Amino acid sequence: MEIKTKAIRLFVFLLLFLKLGGLSPALYSTPILQKESLQLDTTPIEFDKSIIESYKADDNYNYFKTIVEPSAWDRFKNWLNLQWNKFMNWLLSGIEEGNLWNYVALILKILVIVGIGVLIIWLFSKYYSSRQKPSAQHQNLVNLSEEEQLLRQKDLLSLVDEAEQNENYRLASRYLFLNTLKNLREKKIIDYQFQKTNSDYKSEITQDIIKTDFNYLSRLYEFVWYGDFELNVSDFKKIKSRSENLIINIKNLKADG
Repeated sequence: MEIKTKAIRLFVFLLLFLKLGGLSPALYSTPILQKESLQLDTTPIEFDKSIIESYKADDNYNYFKTIVEPSAWDRFKNWLNLQWNKFMNWLLSGIEEGNLWNYVALILKILVIVGIGVLIIWLFSKYYSSRQKPSAQHQNLVNLSEEEQLLRQKDLLSLVDEAEQNENYRLASRYLFLNTLKNLREKKIIDYQFQKTNSDYKSEITQDIIKTDFNYLSRLYEFVWYGDFELNVSDFKKIKSRSENLIINIKNLKADG
């Protein structure tokens, strides 16, 4: 009985051994094949160098960038651009809403800006013109040499006649007044100096008959010559007649003295 039991166990053991032995080739063959495949695939992989160079040239793959500080000019441009954006946001604020009052506000803003610009241009032009236009005293200094030469002319009345014939009555009135100064200086009624003004000469003239006409002619001369006022024939005739009477009075006064 015991022998029979042992025989049965041996038979079961053989069956299990045979069963396991049938699976073993599949289990142990795979590692061998994998090992053989690894040993056979030994060719190194080559990369395309042009692709590598393209990656090197691409700035997106440069992880060692140097931070450059912006220059003063760049900072100024950035600040200017920021101010401009703020200005445009203020000017166009509310326009996207489509509200009528927002459009009215936009028009008012534009009118205010244009008005300020026109005012600045007007003030600048006034300041520039006032700086460029010489005063009467400055014009006297500029024309000193010319005035001195004219006063030394023996016959200023010939220049008066020439300017009158050319219908340049403004220039003719200048020659008339210079002729008056010439006669006053020659008669020692005034002490002519190029730095003096007509007001100085008025204070030096003590004779009323001469002083009245001189005041009239000097005022008219300053108005016409330095004020760029154009004379017509009728006005010039009046000035010429008044000047001739003054010259007569000057000469008579000298003769009486």
